[in-house]
Amino acid sequence: MLSPTMQMISVLSSMFVVAVLVAVIMRNDIKEGVVIKIGLIFVCMSLLASLFLSMQEHAPAQGWVNAGLSLRVGLAITCAGIVWRAHLLGNLRRSRDGCKGPARIVDDLSDMLKSDWADLDDKP
Repeated sequence: MLSPTMQMISVLSSMFVVAVLVAVIMRNDIKEGVVIKIGLIFVCMSLLASLFLSMQEHAPAQGWVNAGLSLRVGLAITCAGIVWRAHLLGNLRRSRDGCKGPARIVDDLSDMLKSDWADLDDKP
């Protein structure tokens, strides 16, 4: 059982992170793709479950297991979406630049982390 202070910290932090993630998911100008947003929805559901579990005095252990599982599934989906998006953008960059080299996901991920790499609209 959590102490009242830890319970309040857990509830407030879960509420804050859920609010931020819902804002990211619902914004139209953030175009990260459906797969990444589905992963973030799983993370939100996990945080909501842990929020409600931490408000209970005697929360069932199975609830915490399910919340943790939902968090891990959401993170896995989000990571897979990021890798997939980097690979697709890498293919687009290679086709635009005329590169014929092999497609390596590690190179695509490192290129995606560069600040202006994914901004393909302003280049000829």
